Amino acid sequence: MTHLNGLFRRVDALTWRLLGCDAAFAGYLLAVQLWLGLLWFFYQGFGVTRGIILGGLVAALFLLRFGARSPLAAISAGALSLTMLLRGLLIAAVLLDLGMMAVSSTKSFETTKIPMDEGQTSWRAARLLWKGEDPYGAGTLVDLTALRLRTAQRKQAGIPSLPSGPAMAQALTRYDKNLDRKIRTTLLPVSAHRSAARERELRLYGYKYGPVILVATALLAPTGLPGTVLLLNGLVCFGLFAANWRILKRISGRQLALAGAAMLALLLDRHITRNYIDRSATDVWALLFGSFAVLSFLSRRPFATAWAVALAIGCKTMPGLLFLPLVLFFRSPRLVLAFAGMMLVLISPWLLWDASGFVNNVFLWPLYMTADSTSWEFFTPHWVALAARVAAAGIVAVLWWRFLCGKEPRLFWTLAMSAALILFASGYLRNGYIPWISLWAVAAGVEAFASPRAMWITAVAPAIASASLHAAEIPQ
Repeated sequence: MTHLNGLFRRVDALTWRLLGCDAAFAGYLLAVQLWLGLLWFFYQGFGVTRGIILGGLVAALFLLRFGARSPLAAISAGALSLTMLLRGLLIAAVLLDLGMMAVSSTKSFETTKIPMDEGQTSWRAARLLWKGEDPYGAGTLVDLTALRLRTAQRKQAGIPSLPSGPAMAQALTRYDKNLDRKIRTTLLPVSAHRSAARERELRLYGYKYGPVILVATALLAPTGLPGTVLLLNGLVCFGLFAANWRILKRISGRQLALAGAAMLALLLDRHITRNYIDRSATDVWALLFGSFAVLSFLSRRPFATAWAVALAIGCKTMPGLLFLPLVLFFRSPRLVLAFAGMMLVLISPWLLWDASGFVNNVFLWPLYMTADSTSWEFFTPHWVALAARVAAAGIVAVLWWRFLCGKEPRLFWTLAMSAALILFASGYLRNGYIPWISLWAVAAGVEAFASPRAMWITAVAPAIASASLHAAEIPQ
């Protein structure tokens, strides 16, 4: 036991000298990154293993909240400045990510191809918009993956796809190149015979993400360069890094080394860099505005919080909806109206164009998706999956209720636990979803290890709570 204590003291001294923080905090960051990194080795067909990994993270977060050292401890966990090594590592990580963005964007410009279907659908939807078509409307063909996967459902609805096999693949390639309506009619026939099932099915192949991403991508469409989508995604990702650096500095207070070590973990997070910089996953957009919402919340700017949450949902309903409780925290009808007003501005043009198509593609699409082998639910009876979803929803509701009532002071722990539980109960677990958790799991570590004077919960939350009791006096 004495030997182990001596070893820990030596390791602790080393991490203080190199990173400016104690070994427990550095170990937590490393453990989270390595544990979630296991998901790269287990993907399709490993849903049970992935569920175990996610469940392990939930357990770790529980221990962080109730088993880690008390934030009331007088001993600081981090230095007041960045060590020379930590500063160098941060610069190197930024340069590495910039290099990744340069390489992936250049390759996309050269090949005119966008890696990952999320960026491909955004580019396709933007081009359709320039042709005067509603990317969310009935009969629109934007989501080619959905077209491939729902062959059986189309047959049941009386909409058989005429080509099959190699012929279908060739037709899809031609359609993607010029978005020709004749080819679309071949792939997705529309007959004079109408039925409720057929009409519903025809509204499920449009653009699946929010109008914020669509409009931003449409601004680039006239260039005719698909590589601009990847470049834009990379820039949004660096915006996400910048927003989270400010968040981490805020919650670490004077212990800047905690923020620096946490930022290094995010810059090297493979789930972020691979999916958002090297590929074109769209979750980064919602996480960017969600981070703006969190930053505005910490800065006591309620209306900015409400508008940022609306923009996050306007990018992608999930993870955008994860941030909605931040609006409710202030207990102000004016903030709810501000949020609703921004949402109305974002979605009303599309509701007027084709309300049913917009709602089915953007909001209801997850209800039509079936579990795949990236989730443990694929291997279990339906009633087990349903019970897990109900339980997860109930626990998330209790977590946020406790936070909104002031019973739970830790915002980032609540965010991380909520995202982890939602993804655990989901029927599909893409690696691009993991930053929903990892961003806030890292911040939750800073939140737990920071000293009381640095904790936002003792410096900011009381002022926000006081303002919530006087909603009419909330500053804009």
